[in-house]
Amino acid sequence: MHSAQNTVRLHRAVVLAAMVAGFSVRAPAAELMPPSQQNALVQKYCAVCHTDAARNGGLSLEHFDAAQAPPSLTAMLLSKLTGGVLLQMARAAPSNASAAARIDKQMRSGAMAAAGIPIPDKATIDALIRAFAVESAGATDWTVERAPILTASILRELPSAKNADEAEVYRLIASCNPATQEGEMQLAWSPVPQSGAAAVSVDGNAAAQYRVEGSEKMGNGSSVVLHGLAALVIAETKHGASRTALPFPAESLTISDLFPGDTVTFSFSNLPKDARQALKACFPGADPSNRASR
Repeated sequence: MHSAQNTVRLHRAVVLAAMVAGFSVRAPAAELMPPSQQNALVQKYCAVCHTDAARNGGLSLEHFDAAQAPPSLTAMLLSKLTGGVLLQMARAAPSNASAAARIDKQMRSGAMAAAGIPIPDKATIDALIRAFAVESAGATDWTVERAPILTASILRELPSAKNADEAEVYRLIASCNPATQEGEMQLAWSPVPQSGAAAVSVDGNAAAQYRVEGSEKMGNGSSVVLHGLAALVIAETKHGASRTALPFPAESLTISDLFPGDTVTFSFSNLPKDARQALKACFPGADPSNRASR
């Protein structure tokens, strides 16, 4: 646990140092948007859709706290806000005019406008993106949270085959309530909802097929409906009984064809051992009666 947290802090420190070194006159570290202002913006523009009740994209942002949020979550928000711009480009934007121009263009299709209210001024948007870019450092490493339940999350980014400056982002979240032994593995993605099917393989074994179908309604009561999903539960245990045929991975989890032609692999070998053991307790293994595609 401490090792994982220290790794995340180190990644953030390195990225912050690099950013400050690259544009120290324009953007010293002291000028990063404070967490309280980030939280206010997320509440106004994001949490109105990502509510506890609606859980669009598989998450609620009603209780978002930038000071505590795992890097994989801020990276996911960054992808959604910028319409899928590469994380590296978002981090380069403060000192790179071409990257900044690309983000300005992508913001027109980003998620901030989904709330149906006027978006903030450019300076505010730039400051929020820059803060998320710093706070997302370490997103591709496991982050383990212990309370209120044990949760481990990690992110993978695949450059888009269609647009060189964009990427598909995948976030895997595994959770376990030790008291009830109820667990869930969820896959979320950005920047756009998907429909169709996805293949999920554990430890290199034969893949299970998952249907990806449905729509999402905005949690703010608007009439906007997004056709397709942005998250999928791929394993679930309730009251000690597995509802899926997917066991907890020992080494890897591979997702294929969610986005056409994409294959992404999450390694479990570098998940801290104590967290892996605790999570595994909530996933007793495959239930032979549940072998059908989901």
